[in-house]
Amino acid sequence: MSDEELIGPGAQVAGWFNTHAKRVTQLRVDAFREALPEARVFAASTFDEAKAHADALVKNPPRIIFCGGGDGTIVTLLNFLRDRGMKQFPLIGLFKLGTGNGWPSAVGAKGYERTLKQLPGLKLAPRTHHFQLCEVQGRVCQFAGVGWDATLLHDYKRNLAKREKQILAGGVAATLSKGVGGYLYSLFRLTVPDELARAREGRTRIKVENIGEPAYTFDGRGQVIKAPSEPVLYEGPMSIATAGVEPYWGAKFKAYPHAYLVPGRLNFRVYDRHVLIGVNNMFKLWNGTELEGMYDWWVTGVRLHLSRPMPYQLGGDVFEPREVVDFTLARETVDLIDWDQN
Repeated sequence: MSDEELIGPGAQVAGWFNTHAKRVTQLRVDAFREALPEARVFAASTFDEAKAHADALVKNPPRIIFCGGGDGTIVTLLNFLRDRGMKQFPLIGLFKLGTGNGWPSAVGAKGYERTLKQLPGLKLAPRTHHFQLCEVQGRVCQFAGVGWDATLLHDYKRNLAKREKQILAGGVAATLSKGVGGYLYSLFRLTVPDELARAREGRTRIKVENIGEPAYTFDGRGQVIKAPSEPVLYEGPMSIATAGVEPYWGAKFKAYPHAYLVPGRLNFRVYDRHVLIGVNNMFKLWNGTELEGMYDWWVTGVRLHLSRPMPYQLGGDVFEPREVVDFTLARETVDLIDWDQN
C-alpha cells in the first residue's frame, strides 16, 4: 500500500462514537457516514454495545479508527481492544466531541464539521504523534491521579447527576453544570469546601515509592538529571499526585507541561500546597506555570502510599478510594493522527 493512498470513501477506516459524550448527536454520527460512506460505524449507548463493537474491531481491525467522544471514550476504546487481546492498536484519529477534550487538544484536533470535510483527502498514512501509555490497576490511559483532580471530577459528575432534569431544561442550570462552567462551579461549590473541611483534620500525606527504572527530575537550574537512587522519591503532604503522557487535562488545563521532555517515561508530579494556595494560583496551574511546591519526576513506575483512602481518576473517570495505587508505564503504545501536521 502506498503511503500516498487517501482515505477516500473510507473502506479501510472505522468510526467509534460514544453517544453519551457531550457533543455526539445522531446528526453528527450520520454526518460521518455521509463523509465516509464505506466506513464501518460503531455508535454505542451502553457498555454492552461498546464491547460488541470492540469484538468486531479486533476480529477485523481497520487501518484507522476515528474516535468521537471525550477523553474517557478513547480510554474505553483502548482498554476494550486490549482486553480482547489486541497487541498493537490501529492508528487512531481523535475528534473533539467530549467535555474536556484534553488528549484531542494535545494532537491539534479542530472543529468536527471542518475535520469531516478533510477526511476523504487525508492520507491513509498521515503524520502521527507516538504516545506511551500509563497503566493503573490493569487499565491503560493517558493521565491518572489522586487528589484534587479525582475529587473535582467526582464532584462534577455528582453535580451533573443531581441536576439532570434542570440541565435538560437548559438555561443557567445547564451552563453552571456542564463543561468549563460546570468544572468551576463544582470546584468552588463542592471540592474546595470539602478539602478545607478535611484539612482541618490534618492534611493528606503521601509516600511515593519508585518501583521502576531510575527516575529523572529537575535540578535547581531547571535541567533534567537522574534523581538520587533512593527507593522513596517523595514523602510529605500532598494536594495532587498525578501522572501523564500528554500535556492536558480537560479544557486545556496544562497539567503536564513537561510530558514530552523525557521520552519513554511518565511525567509524574506532586503539588504539596494547601487548597487555598492552590485556588489562589488556579490560573497559573491551568497554564502550566512553574510554582513553589510542584515537583516533577519522569518514571517508569511509582507506588503511591496514601495516609487515607482516596478516589483516583484514570483518563477522566473516577474510581473507588484506595490507600495504595500503582502508576506504571504500559507495554502498549498508541499512534494518534497529528491534526496540526495534516
